[in-house]
Amino acid sequence: MEPATSPKRVLLLTNSEHGQANVFLATSYAFLTLEDEDVEVHFASFTPIKSLVSLTSDHARQDRPGARPIIFHAIDGLDMVSAWTRPEIVAEQASLQHCSPIPLVDAIRRTLVLLKVTLPWTGPEFVQIMRYITSIVSDVQPHTIAVDPAFSPALTALRHINAKFIVLSPNTIKDFAMPLQPNGEALWKYPCIPSPRHPLPLPLPLLSTPHNILLILLSLLVAALDPTRRALTAHLARHVPGARLTTLADLSLHAASLGTRFLVANLPEIEFPLKVVPGHIVPCGPMLRPARPVAEVDPQLDKWLRAGPQPGGGVVYINLGTHVFFDEGMVEEMAGAVRVLLDGARERGVEGVRVLWKIPRRSGEEKLDGTGEVVESVLGEEVEKGVVKVVEWVDAEPSAVLETGMVVCAVHHGGANSFLESVW
Repeated sequence: MEPATSPKRVLLLTNSEHGQANVFLATSYAFLTLEDEDVEVHFASFTPIKSLVSLTSDHARQDRPGARPIIFHAIDGLDMVSAWTRPEIVAEQASLQHCSPIPLVDAIRRTLVLLKVTLPWTGPEFVQIMRYITSIVSDVQPHTIAVDPAFSPALTALRHINAKFIVLSPNTIKDFAMPLQPNGEALWKYPCIPSPRHPLPLPLPLLSTPHNILLILLSLLVAALDPTRRALTAHLARHVPGARLTTLADLSLHAASLGTRFLVANLPEIEFPLKVVPGHIVPCGPMLRPARPVAEVDPQLDKWLRAGPQPGGGVVYINLGTHVFFDEGMVEEMAGAVRVLLDGARERGVEGVRVLWKIPRRSGEEKLDGTGEVVESVLGEEVEKGVVKVVEWVDAEPSAVLETGMVVCAVHHGGANSFLESVW
């Protein structure tokens, strides 16, 4: 029997991408700063997130002296972003820039790429990660386990060893509750998005309902026949008998049967309209990690942000998250949009509008910055004058940039974290 002073051990399992990991960092901070509680947080992920885990730990211990440091467990395996850089995945993503004139063909192609992006590991890589996670659970002996819903190797490993866990999700409530809506609303109320060329509106018009139902059924069929999933399932059957491949899609379709709670970092008041939020789904958002001020993290950026604005102006912050990488065409399109914005503001007599634009790049790619050819050709003068600031990375957290009060418009990719940071 453990001594009475033994801490409560919490194990957090997540991918290392910021979009997924941020709610786990926020949760870590919350646990460590609980008054009158002794919590030992174990954070298991891939090494790219290690420095942020350390920063979160230090921040929490500054705010609550005596708190235990976060114990980081590095998973020896391929992280999701690194897996995305495989030539075949990059090529398939690039091919989606060329839309088919036939909506159903586009839907099939996009569904296959989405499935591969959410499950990018080979069989051996998947099993290696599973085994590390199983070992970590055995070593830590946690009282509570929380897992990222997009971390399929962790979900599969936990179910295989019959470990009880909680799903901690940055996603929308809709992602898990939609299949459980009454009257078949999952088919006719929420639009399936096959491609940018063939979008469907919300609310969904009655005339578009048959098309939407067809797209959803087609997507389910493509997912059932997905060669990536079938290959992984076969590999698991050979090397980890009894393991059941569990993905984000499985959580969405079979959530109630898993017997676990889903803590979702969102609120019904700012969600998609839902008639039913099942009892196993617990809206508890937003989950935002306290961030150090921009002035402390990046004094130069803080100085630039506060260099204006004139009355009526302000900063437009363009940050499409960690999962979006710009190709030349995307840079040209966004630069053109910025050009329209600045020209329009000038024509209307609005002074002081500036733009902070993050253009990340994949490892090994040619550097993209404010002096790049594409940006230079469209916005060269504004970059030179400091009206447009283009960076590969922003050291300060997006929430810290927004909290300066200098941002009048946040342009993001629609991810849950970005949405909540903007509206909260």
